[in-house]
Amino acid sequence: MDTVELPKLGPNDVLVNTQQASVCGSERYFYRGISVREEDEARGRPTEGGEYHDGEGRRHSYPMGPLGHEGGGTIEAVGSAVDTYLGGGEVSVGDRVGSLYYPTYTDYWVTDVSNVQPIPDGVDFEVGCLYEALVCAAWAARRMNVKLGDTVAVNGVGFAGNIMLQGAIESGASQVIAVDVVDEKLDIAEEMGADVTIDASEETPVERVDELTDDEGVDVAIEAVGGTGIGIEQALGMVAHNGVLALYGDNYEPIDEFCFHRFHEDGLEVQTLNAMHYTELQAVEYAREAYRTVARDVFDIQTILDNSDRYSLDELPEVFENETECMDSQDSLKTLIIP
Repeated sequence: MDTVELPKLGPNDVLVNTQQASVCGSERYFYRGISVREEDEARGRPTEGGEYHDGEGRRHSYPMGPLGHEGGGTIEAVGSAVDTYLGGGEVSVGDRVGSLYYPTYTDYWVTDVSNVQPIPDGVDFEVGCLYEALVCAAWAARRMNVKLGDTVAVNGVGFAGNIMLQGAIESGASQVIAVDVVDEKLDIAEEMGADVTIDASEETPVERVDELTDDEGVDVAIEAVGGTGIGIEQALGMVAHNGVLALYGDNYEPIDEFCFHRFHEDGLEVQTLNAMHYTELQAVEYAREAYRTVARDVFDIQTILDNSDRYSLDELPEVFENETECMDSQDSLKTLIIP
């Protein structure tokens, strides 16, 4: 942990007093050295690698710093040209905002006003500070294309997978299967309404899904694991002919012996579920769309918060060290950092 002097407020900047941040699974993977090869880097919006590394290194190399893209707080001051949020709405000192950008592992942060969004009235501050993470998961739950009567398998029922599991149930799925390697997460998934839970450390998930569906597979197979690609392999093995492969997790490492035959022969529909990776304005509009759903209490966020660990900002280095050593047994649905 470092103590640094805050930069001066530019004309388009806001100063935010951090209320809460949270740890993203992507940061855990990067910390462990699970990363994207240079030849696999995306062609989308310019990476922020130069800002992380003083002009050196790549976006996904570690150390990244300053870390923390999930979080929220209260606007303490605004620059001379700050008037409205990107997407509309007047900016005022005292507004509660969620972050769409780095760095939130701080007591305060200064950023361009386009990198924050107002937390809707009526949304609890603790829920609102989950902004970027909750936006992504809620938007995915709306866009994963589950139809009334579908069978659904959710690979990985941590924070995002749990939200998508709830979305599948709310969308009228006839059977929802939760897959994970952590008993506590599977227990919560069952509490949320999963019809079947599969412990992938005890049995082969694809074989079990085949048993449950008379070898047809599921209509929608969701990948919410990320990292090494194991979730994609499982989801592809489970999805039915003409089914939907709904990809949420960011998978960094190449997958050995990956075959695209089924994409062609089974006419699979692929849904990529990442609200933040479109244009800047689209990301904001998608965030607002998703948070309208959150504000209407479609999802049970309180149970997720009740099963989330909380740490002080000073404990952050130990949090990363401890959690990355035991990712496969980590039972907290979301790790919250409280300055």
